[in-house]
Amino acid sequence: MRRYRDYDPFAWLYTTHWGDEFHRQIMPVLDQLILSKIPKKGRILDLCCGDGRITYQLAKRGYRMLGIDGSELMLSYAKQRSPKVEFLLRDARSFELAQDFNAAISTFDSLNHVMKGEDLSLVFNNVYRSLVPGAVFVFDLNRESAYRDFWARTSSSVDPRAVSVARGSYDGHERIAHCDITLFRLEQAAWKRSDFRLSQRYHPEEFVVSALQEAGFEVSVLDGSRDLGMQGDIGEGRNFYIGRKVS
Repeated sequence: MRRYRDYDPFAWLYTTHWGDEFHRQIMPVLDQLILSKIPKKGRILDLCCGDGRITYQLAKRGYRMLGIDGSELMLSYAKQRSPKVEFLLRDARSFELAQDFNAAISTFDSLNHVMKGEDLSLVFNNVYRSLVPGAVFVFDLNRESAYRDFWARTSSSVDPRAVSVARGSYDGHERIAHCDITLFRLEQAAWKRSDFRLSQRYHPEEFVVSALQEAGFEVSVLDGSRDLGMQGDIGEGRNFYIGRKVS
């Protein structure tokens, strides 16, 4: 769990300042790829659910949700948002659940945070075992172009109680991207500084497809921008993988 605990300092910044544009665009994509194909009150696993924004939206629609994440602080925000939904603190590489989910999702390049290919295969196997036959697993991953074109930037946010600076980089040889974040928060009339790093790995499409197939999924791949109409940086350089459990 060490790698995921390292993300706890990011939880507040993420839930207050990050991800709004992605979450505005993802629901029509999920409607198209998965929600129209499962029962109205079906069970959905939200893997790496973060602060639970998507979990909340799907629970409002009547789906029976389970959220899993490795960050305890992320889950604290998720539980505040959806107190009636079950959330579990689990590692995506090693969780075990009953085989009763009609669908599984993992969004906003969450699985790019899995830093080894063999660990990503473990995630796929865990999801496969959790699904009923015919169920669908939908997730998105950044392509290498997203890291070259968008990740390696410096950005900032400023409000009366917080200032953050994010500095991105990408090593094409190692296929690893880093985002080093400095955050200042005003707490009890004093400014407090924290520094932390987010890391992601580019997983080539051919490897991802092969690993899904080895887990037992039938696989299709769609481009976030060209095929699904996502706008701006959110869609560019993003693949959506659809894995169907056939038996």
